[in-house]
Amino acid sequence: MVVLGSVAGSMGAVWLARKPDERAMVWVQTALLLAIFLTFIGYTSWRFRKWAALCERGAALLDAGDLGAAQRALEDADGYALRPPERVLTRFHLALCALFQGHVDAARSGLLALSRGWRTKEVPDVYVRAPDMLAACLALQGDLVEARQWLEEAHRRRRPGDASFSLGELLILCREERHGATVRLLDDRREAIEKSSVLVRNQLRVIRAFSWDALAMEGGGGTPDEELKGVGPVRPGEFNYLGAQWPRMEAFLRARGLSEKEAA
Repeated sequence: MVVLGSVAGSMGAVWLARKPDERAMVWVQTALLLAIFLTFIGYTSWRFRKWAALCERGAALLDAGDLGAAQRALEDADGYALRPPERVLTRFHLALCALFQGHVDAARSGLLALSRGWRTKEVPDVYVRAPDMLAACLALQGDLVEARQWLEEAHRRRRPGDASFSLGELLILCREERHGATVRLLDDRREAIEKSSVLVRNQLRVIRAFSWDALAMEGGGGTPDEELKGVGPVRPGEFNYLGAQWPRMEAFLRARGLSEKEAA
């Protein structure tokens, strides 16, 4: 397309040098406009394909738990994004990368911008999930009042009958030390959880084990060790973000060897 534009420009220059009649000038102008239009369409299509490939790759790496590679792919994708929906989706995934890497403040900032941004509505899934994940960040930081507010906002945005899993609600319950309710929520959403990525399932098993451990300490039974047996191969520091600003969770992770666990 760039070559086509250059050729059209050269043709236009030749015609102008020869001072053609008015009818010829109209044809030249039309050809130039067409060349510019086709060049623009080709360029935007190329950028969209690059963005789509990189964003898809980044999302797949994120689901697989390869957070560093996912972040690099998504940052590259963000550079190719032209339209607001493309930027919204890319930056949502980047915020998740930041969260799971333990950069809770950065994730909170990114998710807050997305939750408040009016262009986020153009990506319905992000429109619902951004405030829910923001609530999760706030819960991890112990800001439960604001976390509840954003969780309610996520519920208002959710379509009727949507039974998707809410990490924000789970972490709020867990941080409030309502461990029985935490386990019940995980049981109620078992089907949705099974459809989640390995990264998410591992994290939820750890949260469930943490709740069972707390219930056991309160004399309510629980089998945290059984829950942890289901945790698949993990990367070093995979669960550190859970305890970064949550002392009791950090103590649990250390006691179970999960804060330094090596990848299998």
